[in-house]
Amino acid sequence: MEHVKTRELLVAARVAEALVYAAGIAGVVAGGLLFRGGEEAFAVVAWLLTFVAGAALRLAAWAARALAELLERIRNMEDDIARMAAQPRDRPSQPGEPDRAPDAPPDPYRRWGGWH
Repeated sequence: MEHVKTRELLVAARVAEALVYAAGIAGVVAGGLLFRGGEEAFAVVAWLLTFVAGAALRLAAWAARALAELLERIRNMEDDIARMAAQPRDRPSQPGEPDRAPDAPPDPYRRWGGWH
């Protein structure tokens, strides 16, 4: 399986957006020519088909942009996790013990999150 780059997905979304407009113009022209030729039913079918094709292309462009955004966020999270894993902690916390500042007084009620 090949890895897809974010830039490639964004380019594909732009191409799909351009095809939306091209399909719309082609549908209007084709439907207009059919309508002028007396083929009203075929003109309506041509308009509907180009509308559906344009909507599908618009949906594909939206999905490509959404996937590119998700890939970018995942990459950022992986970088953040790697950076956090590389940083040593000052002291390891015990299981069940909330993290708090070292100079903070102990919480007499042993609440999670310390003093509120």
